[in-house]
Amino acid sequence: FVPVYLDGDDPGAQKWGDVFGIAGYPTVLALGPDRKELARIAGGMDLKLYTDMLDLVLGDLRPIDDLVAEAREATGSLSLDDCRRLAYNGWGLEDSPPAGEARLAAALDAAADRCPADARVERARLIVLAAAYAVSAETDGKADASAHDEASKLAAALVPRVRQIVADRALAAVILDALQYLDEEFFAASDRMSHDASPQLLADWSAAMDAALEDGRYTAGDRLMALYSRLAAVKALGADHSIPAPLAADADRLVDAALADARGTPAEPGVVNAALNVLATLGENERAYAVAEQAMQSSKTPYYYMADLADLDEELGRTQAAIGWLERAYRESKGPATRFEWGTSYVRGLIRMKPDDEAAVRDAAIEVLGELEGPDRIHTRARTRLERLDASLREWSKGGAHAAALAAIRARMDSVCAGIPSTDGEALRSCGGFLADRG
Repeated sequence: FVPVYLDGDDPGAQKWGDVFGIAGYPTVLALGPDRKELARIAGGMDLKLYTDMLDLVLGDLRPIDDLVAEAREATGSLSLDDCRRLAYNGWGLEDSPPAGEARLAAALDAAADRCPADARVERARLIVLAAAYAVSAETDGKADASAHDEASKLAAALVPRVRQIVADRALAAVILDALQYLDEEFFAASDRMSHDASPQLLADWSAAMDAALEDGRYTAGDRLMALYSRLAAVKALGADHSIPAPLAADADRLVDAALADARGTPAEPGVVNAALNVLATLGENERAYAVAEQAMQSSKTPYYYMADLADLDEELGRTQAAIGWLERAYRESKGPATRFEWGTSYVRGLIRMKPDDEAAVRDAAIEVLGELEGPDRIHTRARTRLERLDASLREWSKGGAHAAALAAIRARMDSVCAGIPSTDGEALRSCGGFLADRG
């Protein structure tokens, strides 16, 4: 291996993010000499599994896309190594599956059926991942009819199989990271398919997450995320969709202990992020606010926590404070891609919370679009953020409102577009489409 590190704010990094479909940081790719992707590895994976994945790649240079196609289309058994490559690949780190979620779900499901009988863990992981993608594709409002129908059939077959896996508590405990692909969408789908099975699923899911909480193989942050997953299941599947007081008290105690143990260590950011998820699920916004404020004081990237504080202030109705945090996060963020991401959050926050302050929205949008000036800046995350900003501004100006402000914002974008090389067609299309007339 030749190790290469690329920061998302390095010159040209976002363009490479487009090439490889990077959804978030950190993402580890193993590439062949021809630059084809052999594996995508989650940074939080157990170190032994991480090295196992690298060994598998050294032993087999077939691109992961070829392996997916073989799993979907070929007949006969897959080797144990093939099953492992598919089962431990970091699918969730991809911007979107090249073949679409429904087709990836079908391939992973087929792979599970063709894995060796003794590949019990790998088969379980593949079934869980397939179910997650099938349910996501089924609920995707943008999916075409055929993809939706395929996803619905797959989900109907896979959800009961996931219930069986979760009922095997020892098996569920060792595939915690895969189970956490399943969220409220999955619980809702399971309840819709078989409401009578929900109490048992909730009991099994709770037992699996409780086992993970006691499992020293997982980091403190992972264990808190298991707690969060249990709370989410209770809210989705419980009889009254609320968290019982004793469980809430236990969750508070576990959060306190995890934060105290992690303070001042490299594990602290992961623990804080998980704790904020737990506290938000419990509805303890003021406590979450205090945790985020404290973490911000010692963080090297405090603007991440400023965004959390803005969300909490907005939910608590403290509009001016929320906007203040969003603006401060933008001002203090570093790097062009990061600054544009936080800047668009600031502008969209103004649109939501101060829609009548046309001058503030206009001036902020014009300033933030300036972050796109320079080579290779309208790619991957920046393009997604630009699309969201476009949608927010169009909604804000429905019926012809704020026409002058929109014209000024579009004029600023024109100057950005003028600096994009003619060879960068994707960036030019994104730039030219921003606030363009669709009539």
